[in-house]
Amino acid sequence: MKTFFTAKQNWKLKTKILSMSLLLIFLLLITAFVSLLAVMHSENQLLYKAASGSLNYSADDIESKLSNIEYMTSSLVSNSAIKKNLITLGKEGEILQDPTAIVRSNNSKSAIEATLSDFHQIYKDDNISFINMYYSNGMTSSYNARISDIPQEQLAVITARAHNNSGYPVWITDYCSSSGILYLARDCRQVEDLQFHTLGTVVVGIQMDRFIQDSTSSVLYADKVHYALFRSGRLFYLTSDINKQQIELAQSQLDSSYGIITASGKRFFGLRGTLENTGWNFICLIPYDAISETINLTLRTVFIIITLAVVISYLISHQITKSINNDFMRLVDKMNTFAENETLIPVSPYDYSDRNDEIGILHKQFDKMAQKIQTLIQQNYVYEILAKDAKLKALESQINPHFLYNTLETVNWRAKAIGEKSISSMTESLGILLRESLGSSPAFPTLKKELETVKHYLTIQKIRYENRLDYCEAVDPSILSVHLPHLTLQPLVENAIRYTIEENAEDCSIMIHGTYTADHSIVLDIINSNSQFSPNMLEKLEQNLIEPHGFGIGLLNIHKRLQLIYGAKYGLTLFNLDEEHAVARITLPGGTTC
Repeated sequence: MKTFFTAKQNWKLKTKILSMSLLLIFLLLITAFVSLLAVMHSENQLLYKAASGSLNYSADDIESKLSNIEYMTSSLVSNSAIKKNLITLGKEGEILQDPTAIVRSNNSKSAIEATLSDFHQIYKDDNISFINMYYSNGMTSSYNARISDIPQEQLAVITARAHNNSGYPVWITDYCSSSGILYLARDCRQVEDLQFHTLGTVVVGIQMDRFIQDSTSSVLYADKVHYALFRSGRLFYLTSDINKQQIELAQSQLDSSYGIITASGKRFFGLRGTLENTGWNFICLIPYDAISETINLTLRTVFIIITLAVVISYLISHQITKSINNDFMRLVDKMNTFAENETLIPVSPYDYSDRNDEIGILHKQFDKMAQKIQTLIQQNYVYEILAKDAKLKALESQINPHFLYNTLETVNWRAKAIGEKSISSMTESLGILLRESLGSSPAFPTLKKELETVKHYLTIQKIRYENRLDYCEAVDPSILSVHLPHLTLQPLVENAIRYTIEENAEDCSIMIHGTYTADHSIVLDIINSNSQFSPNMLEKLEQNLIEPHGFGIGLLNIHKRLQLIYGAKYGLTLFNLDEEHAVARITLPGGTTC
């Protein structure tokens, strides 16, 4: 982790901004998906509760209708007109003996039929298919259609159960699975001699498919509702398009009052409960695949929208990051350009003068800083030129008096020792040297001119030392036109003669060798025999480790002079070629012009 964070600090600005943007996008993406899942979970719970509430409402509707039907039968069997007409219809012996009784019987039958029809009309919203009234010698129906016909074997069971229920309503569920009809039977009784006597039995028929369909028509989220009704744990009604096996699977999977179940490869939302008045259990199923597909479609749509939002956010972040990075890269390029050449003010291809944001302020402040630095450089450059010129004048003043003294001493000595011709030659050379030193010669003559000065100097010294002094040149003609500071070579030749002939009384052979090096610098070697430099002589002079005397000052001045002009890379180097030869090497930049 430490290595990662260390490496992260060195990431480029573009990488840092993009990484931060991607991290934020990722966090927002995770947050969005977690929030979406939480919302979908909450919506699913609300959906389940809404569906459960809707199914419970349908169950309440079924229970309400069944209660209404029971109440209707109670009204029927307690209706005085119904009882009176049933008593009339029950007097079978009178009808056979009195022809007028037939008319009364028909009138009573019509009256009962009209009453049944009125009740049927009043309670039609409870999905009653028919109301039949059975008495000892016949029956009357509210709806004279085939549907009101009850098979004799079923009718016997129905009336028997009604007789055994002491005038209370009894639901007959035995024939729902085969005929699809649910029956409600109830005896109409009167008290006679302190005993109940049955006048007739009312039987109400309910078409269960239509009854269930009407009660579940308002259920949400589904076009088809499957119902299963149980009495004492036995299934007695099942809607079409679903089988008993699926209901059994639903029974085993519904641990709570509602939930999602899978049966025969299909998913259902199921609800189980009990009809309070009748004690019947029910299971209600609605297809969940369509709902699930709608939810999945919503999830896919939201996922696509979030993905598009992420892609668009990334593209926007990339463009913004690219723009910011380009601004900073232009600033870095300007800094690098200015660092390479401080005399030039870098120019950006983009104009930041009208930008007032932080990046624009950085660019404008850098441009101002560069201008100020350039002004300071120009001022310091002029000051440095003046300072260098003063130092050169001081160096020349140190060299010329010493040289003039030696030359005059030689002239004086030679004048006493030899004749006019030599004196003439020496005097001529001396005049040339004096003009070079004290006259108006160029500050940076060519190498060729400096070599001529050396030859004039050696002319004087050869007259003085005769055969003890030898001189030769091996200089590449291509470097004769280069320029170097005035009086650079002559003091080094003078130093060689002094430490060889004057102090050691040895013969002196001097050679000047000049050429280009592999790195295109110019090297001038002044090689003299019978002399040795002490190790690291210049460094010791610079650090004051040895006390300069005589020409030690001149060597150090030449070195500093060259470095002031050409830089620390160039200057004077002193070393020993072997045990017999010392070398003073001058290094100059190639193609030096001043």
